[in-house]
Amino acid sequence: MPNNINNSMKDNYKLAEEVALYVRVSTEEQAINGDSLRTQREELTKYALKNSFHIYGIYEDDGFSATNLKRPALQRLLKDVENNKINRILITKLDRLSRGVRNYYKVLDVLDEHGVFWQTVFEKYDSSTASGRLHINIMLSVAENESAQTSERIRSVFKTKVENKEIIAGKIPVGLKKDGKKLIIDEEKKQIVLDAFQFYKETTSAYQTFQKLDLKYPELKLNYMRAYRMLTNKLYIGTKHTRYGDIENFCPAIIDKIEFENIQRLLNKNARKPSAENSGGYIFQGLLKCAECGYRLGGKFYSKNPESSRYYYICKRHHLANKCSCSTNFNEVKIEEKLLKEFNKQLEKYIFDYEHKEKHFKEVDMSKEIIAIENKLSKLKDLYVRDLIRIEDYEKDYKEYTKQLEELNKQQEKIETNIPDINLETLKSFLKVDFVTEYKKLTRLEKRRVWLSVVDYIAIDKDYNMEIFFI
Repeated sequence: MPNNINNSMKDNYKLAEEVALYVRVSTEEQAINGDSLRTQREELTKYALKNSFHIYGIYEDDGFSATNLKRPALQRLLKDVENNKINRILITKLDRLSRGVRNYYKVLDVLDEHGVFWQTVFEKYDSSTASGRLHINIMLSVAENESAQTSERIRSVFKTKVENKEIIAGKIPVGLKKDGKKLIIDEEKKQIVLDAFQFYKETTSAYQTFQKLDLKYPELKLNYMRAYRMLTNKLYIGTKHTRYGDIENFCPAIIDKIEFENIQRLLNKNARKPSAENSGGYIFQGLLKCAECGYRLGGKFYSKNPESSRYYYICKRHHLANKCSCSTNFNEVKIEEKLLKEFNKQLEKYIFDYEHKEKHFKEVDMSKEIIAIENKLSKLKDLYVRDLIRIEDYEKDYKEYTKQLEELNKQQEKIETNIPDINLETLKSFLKVDFVTEYKKLTRLEKRRVWLSVVDYIAIDKDYNMEIFFI
């Protein structure tokens, strides 16, 4: 209860109706009008005190559209209504609550069921009469139409700004800075971004990357999520991710695109953070899939003492949901031994198959035929525009050429889909060394980095038969 209420008002205040103050503003309205939650709160509080209402609570939805009923504060408000904690709801204007007839009546059904009234302080509505409800319907219909037009106009403005590579709003990530309406590289902080990606390549752990960054740059006052977002921010490769799609070359790139995509692939494997408890983490975490059901295997650590530490992997679909018959506890040592025996043989086969597909692709490249058909279509159009052929002949030939072009594109796409984009020389380099001998010299973390660098995933069955799927 506000402190500036005199004693006589306090007595009335205690006996007054319990009212909820509901305020809302959308992100789009903030961008266009600078609409203020504070102004709404002040006006509603002033009205409640003037009319001796008791303010049960203030419910704020910041950045939510009136067309969306899944607003956190609104849902909390309706829950309190259902629990009979509120007698009346105060809003500044009807469109704070809803801008659509259908959503309005969904809210009103809850209020009517529990005998709760709503009231606007800037507008006069009377929902107790038929004519009053008709007036509300008309106003909501108008508001719904205005909302759609406003949203469409705002989206158009935002889309134009993004396509022109102009900054709209939001925080600018470390390593970049504003230059007028554009983003440019902040040379003084660029190294922070380069270090973040380098630390992740060294550790393959987002948490360890955060720790290293925090140690080197304590002035940033980083937390784990900020460090993680640095590793996933497409602006570092010059790409702006928007609701309208990705805008390439939005700003200068700090990180190479291929390096960035490799980091995303590693992050998506959800690598487990090494810790003192599991002596460096699971070597194959995120890399193993159950050959029976296709789900990734989870880690199961066991240790009676440090000398007898054991790492196992299990099909969680079997152990947690009993939806797979694979009940094996896969021993990491046994997986490693079998994998080292299979690695060279499967890698050689993969490289051979890849080179065969690549050679076949060059032999059956459809690009020349596609260009030839496109040229025919262009000439056909020219003949028709110059009135040198009849429309019947144009339509017949156009249909035939389009059909041919569609078929060629399908064939080309099928060929290209079967040729993954890989660095063949990197894979071949593993065959030029005594891989097994060199591998056994590595630490657990180094072993994990080796597998992550060449393997997408490994399918394993209950008898430890494995098929390696290379990157």
